[in-house]
Amino acid sequence: MARSDTFEFVHVTRIVAGPGTSDQAGDELRALGATRAIVVTDGGIAASGILSKLEPGLKRAQIAYDIFDEIEPNPAAAAVERAAEQARAAGADAVLAVGGGSPIDAGKMVAVLAKFAGAVRDYEGINTIAEPTLPLVAIPTTVGTGSEVTRGAVITDTSRNAKMVCVSPHVFPRVAILDPDLLENLPPHITAATGMDSLTQAIEGYVSRGANPISDALNLEALRLIAENLRLAVARNDSEAMAKMQIATTMQGIGFHNAGLGLVHAMSNTAGGMFGTAHGVTNAIILPHVMAFNVSSDPRRFARIAEAMGEPIDGLSVRAAADRAIEAVRILSEDVGIPPTLGDIGVDPAAIPEMARAAKGAIDAPTNPRHFTEVDIVALYRRSFGMPD
Repeated sequence: MARSDTFEFVHVTRIVAGPGTSDQAGDELRALGATRAIVVTDGGIAASGILSKLEPGLKRAQIAYDIFDEIEPNPAAAAVERAAEQARAAGADAVLAVGGGSPIDAGKMVAVLAKFAGAVRDYEGINTIAEPTLPLVAIPTTVGTGSEVTRGAVITDTSRNAKMVCVSPHVFPRVAILDPDLLENLPPHITAATGMDSLTQAIEGYVSRGANPISDALNLEALRLIAENLRLAVARNDSEAMAKMQIATTMQGIGFHNAGLGLVHAMSNTAGGMFGTAHGVTNAIILPHVMAFNVSSDPRRFARIAEAMGEPIDGLSVRAAADRAIEAVRILSEDVGIPPTLGDIGVDPAAIPEMARAAKGAIDAPTNPRHFTEVDIVALYRRSFGMPD
């Protein structure tokens, strides 16, 4: 796995972390020059009471706000465009995104469209946004994605059943507020799905062709924290475990967006775009199969993944230790209740050829550590269905 000694590392988002810090959202918006925000979220957050916890701080800072709570899982471009229209009509000068990766990704594109107009599709790709957007403050309420510290947004184009990836330094949230108090009622299945998303991104970021020493340090520590805390977070919503998962998520978010991802995300985003599957669950199902495919590219890296996950590797050969990483991921996934196959979450195996063609050209594919062909991707999809090659 060739890696250059020359690399670039970018981090823009200011991070505010700790219990109760979500009360500072209004102050952070005011410091960015805002007076009126559009709050971008989903129906679950709106019904949970989380927004009422933010209200005193927004009022104290004299931030007027309007709420758009129609963001779906795998957010659709149409909803993002409606939110941007509402923001423009209200005269919003900032965006406050509250929720998991879907509301935060949506909030990034609302910040684009509310300022520059157009449709999400106009900004698909890399560096298609030439100027700063409306300022964005992100408050994550799950333990996955790391979108609160990344420069990308993934939005579904329902007209072609595909996920659009929009990447630009201008879509970084200006501030990320990590308040573990907002995680206290997170359902176990959401903790499991989003936590496995974080694990997947930490692993893909660590073995990526674009990995560098700084991203390695972040991703390995994130892996350690996730392996130590995800089971307890799912089983008991343990407050300390949830807080550590939240930090791990942000760490791997900074790590992977400076390193790149790989075939897991190329395949998962393709399947999710076509079938509307939960992103973290889809990642978790595909992950061990892609790890087994990639392990020969650099077994020592996979052995270090096993070590970070707490696997006993003393006395093992490098390759045997690398295989322990794959097994550790399988067991963790099973322990937190992830279904074993793509068929279990509604993906149709008849779509494998079409998915393989799309995944081969996906934006995340080039940094996969091992060369691959479309035939390889077909085989990986088949394994993810529990089918023979």
